[in-house]
Amino acid sequence: MNDEMIEAFLQEMRENHQEDIDSVTLPEGTEEYVRLKAEAGDIETLLFMLRLGYLMGLQSGFAAGQSGEEFNTITLPGPLQA
Repeated sequence: MNDEMIEAFLQEMRENHQEDIDSVTLPEGTEEYVRLKAEAGDIETLLFMLRLGYLMGLQSGFAAGQSGEEFNTITLPGPLQA
């Protein structure tokens, strides 16, 4: 992925999911922690945080898909899968 594709993806996610994203409450001090890491150039920690969030999202999507499979056997639609 190049920079333009990443920026386009992020912009699309903002446009489509801003309300959901804004409703997420992060632990107190998270913004300051991220700002300090960014100012210190600690890209390794920031990338770890992104990967962790991505992995957790994949696991949640997988679990939702698995539970949806149970419901599909009785003809109810399951959740969207990642």
